[in-house]
Amino acid sequence: MTGDAKASGGVPVRLAGPLGGLSLPRQVLTLALWPFLEQVLNLLVGTVDLALAGHLSPESAAMAGTDALGVASFIGWFMGIVHGALGVGATALVARAVGAGRRGFANAALGQTMLLSLAVGAAVGLTIGTLAEAIGAVAGLEGRALALCRLYLRIVAFAAPFHAVMLAGAAALRGAGDTRTPFAVMVGVNLLNAGTSVLLVYGPDPIGGHGVAGIAGGTLAAWVAGSTAIVAVLIKPRGVLVLKRRRLRPHPHTMARLGRVGLPNLAEVVGGTWLATFVVLTMVGRLPGEGLVGAHMIAVRVESMSFQPGFALGVAAATLAGQYLGAGDPAGARRAVALCWAVGATLMTAVGVAFLLFPAALAGILTNAPPLIEAATTPIRICGAIQLFFATYIVFAQALRGAGDTVKTMQMTYFSVFLIRVPGAWILAHVLGLGLPGIWLALCGDLVVRGGLFAGRFLHGGWTLRRA
Repeated sequence: MTGDAKASGGVPVRLAGPLGGLSLPRQVLTLALWPFLEQVLNLLVGTVDLALAGHLSPESAAMAGTDALGVASFIGWFMGIVHGALGVGATALVARAVGAGRRGFANAALGQTMLLSLAVGAAVGLTIGTLAEAIGAVAGLEGRALALCRLYLRIVAFAAPFHAVMLAGAAALRGAGDTRTPFAVMVGVNLLNAGTSVLLVYGPDPIGGHGVAGIAGGTLAAWVAGSTAIVAVLIKPRGVLVLKRRRLRPHPHTMARLGRVGLPNLAEVVGGTWLATFVVLTMVGRLPGEGLVGAHMIAVRVESMSFQPGFALGVAAATLAGQYLGAGDPAGARRAVALCWAVGATLMTAVGVAFLLFPAALAGILTNAPPLIEAATTPIRICGAIQLFFATYIVFAQALRGAGDTVKTMQMTYFSVFLIRVPGAWILAHVLGLGLPGIWLALCGDLVVRGGLFAGRFLHGGWTLRRA
């Protein structure tokens, strides 16, 4: 093809689709801007949910609500991980197809992704709804906090299939180079989520006064609306990707390709990142003292303020890596990923400085309970000190996944998580008695190691040889 010929001659190829004709910096900006704004909105909505729980009256209700939502948010993360694994496969296949000018296969990958996402979402929702109480108990919740966690999970479980479809469709669009449409959809989703949650918690009777159940109700309404909007965009006949009825029939070969990329990522984030983090959460739940799960989740939420730019640049890196490799230009893929890393690392390091200087003020945004603010301050400072390594991991990991190098990313994540994160958290917190700060030292030590591993893989260059 023309792209291959140009690449072999040393001249950078011209990408097809929305990125065609743009310089590399403009490609990065075009792809990263909308995911960044989307992540800021996601952060604001998550912050609203946690803040609603943290400001319930009386203070005992705030403590119980924050603990319950802290555990439930980990399950929400699990849902996003499982559903997002299909999205990783969709991004990789669609990006390669668009880079190679194969629109028909891009639409085929979209159809199979949507079909799988619906089935997987239904299975995830059924599992979470059935195990809701057991999940809270394993995490160390008791009494009122356990009851609220169970209630929240059973409500959002109904929306799991809609959540899966929404994420899968958005990931496919990003792989095609369209990050603006998912952003526009998520603006509506997040505004609906926040507005409905506030109304159901603080609105007049009988609409308001529902507490944690109201927060879950806002999430349910938003996910249903978001999936509907994504499907409406994808069925338009002149879109960058088109969801056609005939593409929804099972196609074993395309499903196998999606699985070859997506399943290692699923194993990485479920068996490595999520499971290990949930084990660490159970360690937090067994520390002596009240409200430490809530304080831990406040620190996690503050931490999420830092990786918004890193995630956005990672989305750009994943799409550009896939499209340049699909067009036969591995050198262009390396240049694009390196630029994404440089920008992401700079921005996240700057946010880390704010964590070091103003940890208590940042925690105070999420709760008015002094014990929670005090307990969250040191973890926030620890997190601020390692933002360069965190950015390195985030951007390079997404770039490698966009190139289809998901087996290697799984192996590196398992190595770091099970040698650093899990044993380190137990030793520092429970053996050496450092409590919650000890757990955060282990968590951040894991990110430092992962940053080095993923940087090494990028420099090695083996990821450019992978086939999606």
